[in-house]
Amino acid sequence: MRTLILGLLMLAGTCGSQKDRVKDVNYQELNKDPLTLILSDNYGGAETEQLLVIRDNKALKAFFTKVNMTRKPGIQIPEIDFNTEMVVIYCNGKTTDANTPKLNRVEDKDDKMIFAIKPESKQNKDPSTAILMPFHLYKMPHTEKEIVLSDNK
Repeated sequence: MRTLILGLLMLAGTCGSQKDRVKDVNYQELNKDPLTLILSDNYGGAETEQLLVIRDNKALKAFFTKVNMTRKPGIQIPEIDFNTEMVVIYCNGKTTDANTPKLNRVEDKDDKMIFAIKPESKQNKDPSTAILMPFHLYKMPHTEKEIVLSDNK
């Protein structure tokens, strides 16, 4: 009888660890490309290239206050659940290129994630003469890791 109970307990314990392994695999699959582009605009970004990391609603509202200063009506602030998500904003700086670059994760270390810009193929055949300051707002799963933009172009 003891052997039967011990066998059932061992079987129940191994079933749970299989579930944990499946959860880990699913988490890794979901996090291959953690960024989701949710908003992009040609005006309102910074004058120089920069990557902004926003982990709370107050900082997101501050960013949109700056962006919406000269807009009537302003861009609506996206709904973000900062308990599980965070925001990464890439600003191109001053440019005449209206194409949207793609932000990709190139390395994921224990203490930081490194992102790089991959320019999209030229979509506009006629270059614009307008000075643009675009921004691209991405959401991703919340992490305490440092988010860094790679220097390699």
